[in-house]
Amino acid sequence: MNRNPYFQGQATTPNSYYAAPNQGQQYPQQDQYGQYAQNQYGQNQYDPYAQAQYAGQYSPQQQYAGAFGQQARPGAMTYDDAMVKTLILLAVAVVSGAVTMALTPSIGTNGILVLAIGGALAAFVIGMVAAFQKMVKPWLAVGYALLEGVALGALTGAVDTLYPGIGLQAVLGTAIVVAVAVFLHVSGKVRTTPKGRRIVSVVLISYIIFGIMNLVLVWTGILPGFGMRGGAFGIVLGLVIIAIAGYMLISDLETVKLAVQNSAPREFAWTCAFGIVMTILWIYVEVLRIAMILASNR
Repeated sequence: MNRNPYFQGQATTPNSYYAAPNQGQQYPQQDQYGQYAQNQYGQNQYDPYAQAQYAGQYSPQQQYAGAFGQQARPGAMTYDDAMVKTLILLAVAVVSGAVTMALTPSIGTNGILVLAIGGALAAFVIGMVAAFQKMVKPWLAVGYALLEGVALGALTGAVDTLYPGIGLQAVLGTAIVVAVAVFLHVSGKVRTTPKGRRIVSVVLISYIIFGIMNLVLVWTGILPGFGMRGGAFGIVLGLVIIAIAGYMLISDLETVKLAVQNSAPREFAWTCAFGIVMTILWIYVEVLRIAMILASNR
């Protein structure tokens, strides 16, 4: 998702030429043909709303109302837009996961594998398609949440059969991690940095390679059980990855703030919600893995 300028903190937005308080006025620039520049959404930056603002019809407080969850310009995204879309996607994932989990006792091992692996691969494809979109389409976001819900519901149902109650533990653990990340973001105690995000990217790439290697070793029978991810090392590794995922969730929330402050189009709320839900589901997977390791050691 870092292909999108908003995720890089370098977005050119519909009203990026608006003047910040006490920083002087900035006006839209004309190109060599005397035309006003367009933003990444193909909109003309010569905006009647901005013109009215410079004429004194809008105060700086009104202009920057979007930073506090209110609409800064007609059609601009608000915090409410992003949070509502996030709740919709989470509801889709939870409902599809709960239905799939309830069906796991009757579909057998092969059915569970088909749902878990098939759902995960299909969701991965949608995620890759969405990554190349300037703004994530609603149907892509909903489709991803639905497929991930099916995949994780099948996985949770299978694990819950072996270790009753582990699914509820994973949900509660995920809720705690998300709540802590939201608190740290809202309180301002933790802020992401470009350097921090680069370090996280390196760690994640290494973690993906490690996971693939471990999966091959387990499937081929070279290593038993959880392979290199079992025991105390697996728990410590899981906690580190959960902390990194929490950092990424804070970054997602900062993206929402940046988009609102820059008056991103309302449709961009789906992109923000997509990123948030993707991270939350990732946290759930890691919490579920730790719960499995702990349950297997009892």
